[in-house]
Amino acid sequence: MAKASKLPKGTSVHMAQNDADRFRLYRFRYSVLVEELDDNPPGRDDKNLIVREPIDDTSTILYLGNDTEIMGTLRLSYGMVTPVPPALYQGYNLNRFSDYADSDLSLTSAWAVSARWRGSPALSILFAAAYKMSKERNVRFDFCHCRPAQPQLFQRLGYRRYIGNFADKMGLMTPMVMLLDDARHLKRVKSPLFRIACNYQAGSATAVWFSRQFPEANEATALVEMSEDDFWIYLGQQMHEQPHSSIPLLHGLSSQDAKRVIAAGSVLSCKAGEALIRQGELGNEMFILLSGAVEVRAGDENGRPVATFDRGDIFGEVGFLSEVERSATVVAKTDIQVLVVTQSMLRKLMKTMPETRGEKREYRTGKIHIRLHVAGNVRRGGWRADTDSGFRRG
Repeated sequence: MAKASKLPKGTSVHMAQNDADRFRLYRFRYSVLVEELDDNPPGRDDKNLIVREPIDDTSTILYLGNDTEIMGTLRLSYGMVTPVPPALYQGYNLNRFSDYADSDLSLTSAWAVSARWRGSPALSILFAAAYKMSKERNVRFDFCHCRPAQPQLFQRLGYRRYIGNFADKMGLMTPMVMLLDDARHLKRVKSPLFRIACNYQAGSATAVWFSRQFPEANEATALVEMSEDDFWIYLGQQMHEQPHSSIPLLHGLSSQDAKRVIAAGSVLSCKAGEALIRQGELGNEMFILLSGAVEVRAGDENGRPVATFDRGDIFGEVGFLSEVERSATVVAKTDIQVLVVTQSMLRKLMKTMPETRGEKREYRTGKIHIRLHVAGNVRRGGWRADTDSGFRRG
């Protein structure tokens, strides 16, 4: 089904009003997260074909749609009404927000957008509605978490990375927070929520407190604001060499196209000992190591080491190529930075890079052989790899 970018007339955001509404949305989640995306989300119920968690019972569930179709949904949980699950309380480091009351906190989660509308403003509209509802309740901090390749999307909305990652049953996750009173930050990152924020009285107290409590968040924000050229320079500084020559994925691209491919990725920092990939997980991210080293292990984090990768090496590419289960676990040996790239990022870029259409590129490096037809197979997700062990620079 072709994606649509313009929403039809009559589309609006609604709130689930009764059990029947909620069941429709639980079923919609299942159709998107399980049947379309082949994920294994918390609350998955294969018998009833729904995705439902205990937190749903006391949360507000929003959905975007019209008389004939549900396009997307998300869940908004208020701290004073809905206790945060213990795993998320720890993952978000909420103990560090003890200066604020539960009523100052909210959690946005369980979003899902159907395939047809993923190229549309559907998700932004849902987040805008959630933002407005939270502002009207005087919420100060809204939390969410996402996969390693997704922070850039949420940073553009106004969320910030502020602490390290955590792992749940779906893999490595990046916790994020939005300061709802900080209209200045929303303006800086060109958030679509800035216009809504202008309708409310802005304040600086939470922003001052946050910058003192989490000074490391400033670096992540600076990356979002970088131009393609500045980000390219930053990447070269991290790798101590030109990305064009050291990253096989970029070979054969013009300088401008290479910069666009890199700018579409997301920089992720991990602490030593964190597992970026776990054997058996599904994932379509590929990781380019910018600094530090990682170790590939058979089985889980305690498995036998089988390979080590250093700055400039690439790993996780088979999941990127064919979205199959991960065949090994990858653990950070040291503190690291990686650039995360997904197929969907590149497919979007291909549509705006007509000069590359019809070309055929072939990468051979050590243990892996990747063949790419730019305007054909890649745009349909049809990459091919001959092994799953990662590859180093040529």
